[in-house]
Amino acid sequence: MKVSILKQRNFVLLMQGKLVSLIGSQMQNFALSLYVLKITGSATKFASVLALTIVPQIVLGPIAGVFADWFERKKIIVYLDMLNGIMIGIYAVIYKVNGGLTLTHIYFLVIVMSIISLLFNPAISTVIPTIVKKEELVDANGINSFIMNLGNLVAPAIAGFLFGVYGLFTILVINSISFVLSSISEMFINIPKTNKKPEKINLKSFYVDFSEGIKFIKKKKIMVSVITIGVILNFAYSPVFSVGLTYISKQVLKVTDYQYGILEAILVIPMIIAPFFCSIICKKMKYGKILFLDILIQSVLVGIMAIVPSALYLNLFRTNFIPYISLISITFVITLITTIGNMALNIMFQEVVPLSMMGRVSAVLGAGCMAAVPLGQMVYGVLFDKIQPWICVAITAIILLATTLISRKTLLSSDKEETGDEYHVDNEELIVSSAEVANAVSQED
Repeated sequence: MKVSILKQRNFVLLMQGKLVSLIGSQMQNFALSLYVLKITGSATKFASVLALTIVPQIVLGPIAGVFADWFERKKIIVYLDMLNGIMIGIYAVIYKVNGGLTLTHIYFLVIVMSIISLLFNPAISTVIPTIVKKEELVDANGINSFIMNLGNLVAPAIAGFLFGVYGLFTILVINSISFVLSSISEMFINIPKTNKKPEKINLKSFYVDFSEGIKFIKKKKIMVSVITIGVILNFAYSPVFSVGLTYISKQVLKVTDYQYGILEAILVIPMIIAPFFCSIICKKMKYGKILFLDILIQSVLVGIMAIVPSALYLNLFRTNFIPYISLISITFVITLITTIGNMALNIMFQEVVPLSMMGRVSAVLGAGCMAAVPLGQMVYGVLFDKIQPWICVAITAIILLATTLISRKTLLSSDKEETGDEYHVDNEELIVSSAEVANAVSQED
């Protein structure tokens, strides 16, 4: 992973803005969880509103993607970051005046910020492929992933200290300032204009652009496969970590809160080091092959993970120490492989999808994949209560393996697909092929 790209002014400004706002947001999310638990004694109440925020993302996400492609992306990210900063600043004032926040206040804040992110995320996702050369995408995404994961690592630690010493008010003030600083940093980024706003904004123009985005996805077999695979993985794979890992750790292995905290902290490490591996792998292998091998290896590793909570394995030891270390080791490798695959998918997406359509395409991909998350969590929540945990994990391994075998041909053949109909940026000049112009109105973020 070449760090020479950090000499580019636009890229540094983008990373600087994203890191500052990320740390502020993660600190706020962490502190709000502690605050709600403190005033209500119920983490379930806050968890429920977080689940509720998924609904507008699923329903409104594709719609927001169209608007992200219509309007200038630089203005979108600058204005929305500033809006978030102002809104959180107002909440800091409310907290100070009232001596605290009610649950209604918190629910409203979380939901509004979730809706704002619907338009912000499709816009910000197109910036990297717009400001760097095509051959620099792997390194740029690697550095981006490294910096963002580093922010995710340090934010909870900072938030825990500040919340314990100074309280929620200080966290809100810091996050408000972080968004404002991020907005100011983004003002100085030179982002080429790739938006294609219709002459008349109405339902007809919206329908045309939205439907053409769907047509683009259907035309690209790899896009259809990614959505299908994403839905399956988010249904069967994500719950194993969001629900199953906690259940296995606390209910089966009976680890302490301290031991579980160590496990969670260790799993951040592969996210930080993955960009270095991905940078090497993506320069030697095709993206379709990487995704195929990624899911195949995951299915094998999840199958091995299923052995850890089984009675046959647990009865081999007098204490839970070896099974605990085993769980840490296998989930460490799984997280590393998963992060590499996600990065490769993101880079492939940036190379295949035209910049003018990234808003719509990414929104549809995100909404489609995200829709399976709450359903999977509910189903696996019931399964972990009704059947042995190792069976639940084994089911996921089988689903992953079947998905790999079914999608093998499409993923491997996708490496041969023509990608010449995409926008790409060389230096600071936008070069558009004739084929792209013909299809420009058809893509989704």
